[in-house]
Amino acid sequence: MRISFILSSLRLSGGVQVIVEYANRLAQRGHQIALVMPRGTVDADVLSELNSHVAVRQSHGALGTQPGLVGLLRLTWSMARTVPPSDVVISTHTPTTAVGWLACGVWRRGRPVWLFQDYEEMFENRPYETWLMRHALRWHECALVVSEDSRCELSAYHKGQVVVVGEGLSHPEIFCPAPAPVRSRPLNQRTILFLGDMRPRKGLAEFLKAASLAYEHLKDIRLLIISKEKAQIECTVPFEYVHRPTRSELAGLYRACDLFVSASWREGFGVPPLEAMACAAPVVLTDSGGVREYARHEENCLMVPPRDPAALANAMLRVLTEPDLAERLRRNGPPTAARFTWEHAVDRFEGALYNLFSET
Repeated sequence: MRISFILSSLRLSGGVQVIVEYANRLAQRGHQIALVMPRGTVDADVLSELNSHVAVRQSHGALGTQPGLVGLLRLTWSMARTVPPSDVVISTHTPTTAVGWLACGVWRRGRPVWLFQDYEEMFENRPYETWLMRHALRWHECALVVSEDSRCELSAYHKGQVVVVGEGLSHPEIFCPAPAPVRSRPLNQRTILFLGDMRPRKGLAEFLKAASLAYEHLKDIRLLIISKEKAQIECTVPFEYVHRPTRSELAGLYRACDLFVSASWREGFGVPPLEAMACAAPVVLTDSGGVREYARHEENCLMVPPRDPAALANAMLRVLTEPDLAERLRRNGPPTAARFTWEHAVDRFEGALYNLFSET
């Protein structure tokens, strides 16, 4: 099968990593895969992760070369023309659904499918993208979503066909428990790990507030903040900032921490908490929607409402001061992560595409 994915960029993000996993594994199964994105939006590190049989096609038009609606329309037209003849054309981000509509409806490049990983909070104060998210399912034959939460959101906008394909844990050989207990920090210091970028919806501000509240009760904590972006961070709690660690370095940080915290307002799935569980780190997270695929309160994590620093601080303190609880979360994390494999996700993805053709 000839499958083309339309991307807003090939730059590092959780959504792009999902596309890379699907593209690589579908190519390994013999499908002809192409990735289409605007010119100049390719990250060399992400590119190096691609299977050699995956074609990368950059449009003639580049992102941001012409401002306003005219520039957006020109880029959309250019990207649609770049899509090769395909059996299936997959929009992968809400802004790319217009490209998919044009490629399939005008240029007849293939059958339109939407890989939906987005959520309403992603497009706050962006009326064009919000309109697309609420209406684009109408011109796709089906949508493939990464969680039941995403299925519910998209189905509320339009009653089209929506199939949950899910995600898997990438590199389980790296994201796994240490063979022996790891302690690379002073005995009188407890480390709280946070991973996320600087966008408000990732919850860094709420995490820092919660950490300050926890610090009033526990003075031996320090924060380890990891991001793909360089940032200036102000916090009353001692902290260290790590910019874009390697995959192996990240796994080591998960294993060594006393607690991993995710404070996102919303996630389509939410991979970092699952990676932390795989490495046997105790996890506190917010009920961001997609994490319900694997998060079980009091069993493999503590879950609190989003945007509630006080509740987040209380949960953090519980894990840091209740050894039995922390041990239970550590013990139950790896079996949880082991249930999420990319082979199963690709089976569902591939099956959904085959069903399109069996129904005609």
